[in-house]
Amino acid sequence: MYTRQLRALLRSIQFQRPFQIVLPDGGSIGAPASAAVFTARIKTDRALRDIVARGSLGFGEAYVRGDIDVEGDLQELALLGFAAQEQVLKGGLVERMGYFIGFLSRRNTPLNSRKNIAAHYDLANDFYDLWLGDQMQYTCAYFNEPSDTLDDAQYRKMDLVCRKLNLRPGELVVEAGGGWGGLALHMVRHWGVRVKSFNISKSQVQYARDRAAQLGIPTDRLEYVLDDYRNIPSHVARCDKFVSICMLEHVGRENYEAFLDLIGGVLRERGLAMIQFISRTAPSATPNPWLERYVFPGYYNPSLAELLVALEHRRSPLQLIDAENMRFHYALTLRHWLARFEANAEVIRAKWGEAVLRTFRLYLNGGLADFTQGRGTLVYQALFSSGPDNDATLDRIRRITEPRPEAEYADHPRHLEPV
Repeated sequence: MYTRQLRALLRSIQFQRPFQIVLPDGGSIGAPASAAVFTARIKTDRALRDIVARGSLGFGEAYVRGDIDVEGDLQELALLGFAAQEQVLKGGLVERMGYFIGFLSRRNTPLNSRKNIAAHYDLANDFYDLWLGDQMQYTCAYFNEPSDTLDDAQYRKMDLVCRKLNLRPGELVVEAGGGWGGLALHMVRHWGVRVKSFNISKSQVQYARDRAAQLGIPTDRLEYVLDDYRNIPSHVARCDKFVSICMLEHVGRENYEAFLDLIGGVLRERGLAMIQFISRTAPSATPNPWLERYVFPGYYNPSLAELLVALEHRRSPLQLIDAENMRFHYALTLRHWLARFEANAEVIRAKWGEAVLRTFRLYLNGGLADFTQGRGTLVYQALFSSGPDNDATLDRIRRITEPRPEAEYADHPRHLEPV
């Protein structure tokens, strides 16, 4: 029965690339192995049932536990899986209800947020150090050319954020979701501002504090605060600039208006705020169920329209003044991460196990396929002002377009041309 259903599902997708699926009984679906871009070997009846009944969630679980092996291009398989998932979620109430019941238990309340963030970001600092690069940036880099190194592109991204925010020495910047602390460190060292960076990942905050201490940066210039973004007003009355890089995905749709009101409440009049976030071309009722359950619990990638609707309903004076789509930059970033990850695959398997290796391999390949094809996932840098300020807008334009003096790059290990 499940073989027949799988054949019908694959026929409905009309995937254009030749592939082969080997079934538990030894039979196969699709092209000969010699012509296939990938061969997926389904080794158990349980795995076959999971794929048919639960789409990407069932496939992901079966792949991670070793009931499915893949030979060839895992990114092509991911594209097939995206199309199959859309069909499965159209198919009936059972699949949708299964997703929503699980998702509700991981909604981003203060308690759940700590659990959700710890599940991914507290895995191990040395695990991420293997493949994120010297800057320890787990967000989209910014490339002048596809041939740029990852570390240079991440440095460019951080500098671009600072330019768009029009940072000036002595200003106070509040950061929500600081990761391993690299952007806050960059702002303090290269732009002369003071930063309070908020994060609920214990391991990330400790890493960031240790790094700042090694560099001799005092806490009155740079403070990493282990606390939820919702508590920022209890720590900071007013700030000059606000930045949040790829944390919005963990805020939750139900909290967007409150998040924007919080920013507007702490930002000084005519201050600037940047929110960088992974987005979608249109709102989605259901994020990828496997990714939401096993990689980023509680995540949701909003469309730009969803954020703008929340902005229209806000009580704060925020105005959107610029939005840049960085989708292809993220595809290039993922290409670097995946190459570094695979170069360290045996270390990862030995230290964290086969399940972790397969989970992140599937996640990175799926993300790379998605962002490369532009299937529906984007990255935005959105810049907001707290009320209209024509002078600040003109100055921002000049700061973005005029090259910075070469001396300002002097303590970066590689010389960089201006963006």
